[in-house]
Amino acid sequence: MNKKIIHIIESTATGTLSAMRGLANSQSNEGNHVTIIYSKRSDTPKELSNLFNPSIDLINIQMSSFFTILISFIKIFRFIKKINPDYIFLASSTAGFIGRIAGLFLNKKIKFFYIPHCISYIRKDIGLLKKIIFISLELIASLKKSVIIACSKSEIKQIKKYIKLSPSFLVENAVTPEYIKLKLNDKRDKNIVTIGGIRPQKDPENFAKIAKEVREKDHTISFTWIGDGDNKSKKLLIESGVEVTGWIETTVVKNKLLNSTLYLSTAKWEGMPISILEALACGLPTVAFNCPGNADIIKDRAIGSVFNSNDEAINNILNLINDKNKIDHFSLNAYNIVNDWFNLERYNKEINEIVKRTD
Repeated sequence: MNKKIIHIIESTATGTLSAMRGLANSQSNEGNHVTIIYSKRSDTPKELSNLFNPSIDLINIQMSSFFTILISFIKIFRFIKKINPDYIFLASSTAGFIGRIAGLFLNKKIKFFYIPHCISYIRKDIGLLKKIIFISLELIASLKKSVIIACSKSEIKQIKKYIKLSPSFLVENAVTPEYIKLKLNDKRDKNIVTIGGIRPQKDPENFAKIAKEVREKDHTISFTWIGDGDNKSKKLLIESGVEVTGWIETTVVKNKLLNSTLYLSTAKWEGMPISILEALACGLPTVAFNCPGNADIIKDRAIGSVFNSNDEAINNILNLINDKNKIDHFSLNAYNIVNDWFNLERYNKEINEIVKRTD
């Protein structure tokens, strides 16, 4: 029997959007009636509807500020009550809070699934007080019976540590089908690339420092940041010799990855970054800061390295980029790991198994 499914997503960009898109399209392909309630951001793709099956309904309700969150709560509550879905999937902490609080006053037969994609309180740019507030908000929202689905071993460890009222499961992220079974390039530019918003989480200042020092040691190496954001940080990147592309089409991003040699992540915290998984799918060994999320992907796999200091990052980059045999070995491992494990078929199967447990 076909189901009525609603997805609520506040962060319609980068990895969160990619993960939700894959799941929603798969549910639609199975004959379910799928509706997506979303909030626009500056980095939301202009042709958002092109990413989804034509049968999926897209409803724009802004959730990007305190004022709009209050309004969105009322709008979302009314919409859910009207549709009366079987399942609701909540992507990101903001959507997770709004959706679960609304759920306290809705039909108890509706099943809620919360997929935070890096739960709020693991952020590294907040103090103790703010962390306590975020944990408190999660605990309040967990009064609504729901299932939490973590995207990495590090995230589920943090969820189980603080949230006891909701059952939690691990389903590691996956790449969408266009990143599966790609034809890898034999010849690549000596370019190091990253993807993401230019914001504190991704630590663009540190990326700029590493790029500048690497280029001082080897001027034949270039750096590219795919994304946009804070103008001050963007200026610093450009001054350090980094090409900043802004937000570009998915096909252009994929071609840029296929023609580069290494992926560099300076992110301070992550859930499980799909940008790294996409880079690995394109055969890019990855050098990444040793934070939860990054480490979950890279550690104990011969696909790159993690670093704890800039000196370590620079040495790892220079040693790897000038060793073709190692690059080729890591590249093949990266490609195989993504295709064998970090694929949408496995991801959807695990999600469906969790959903069935609740029926």
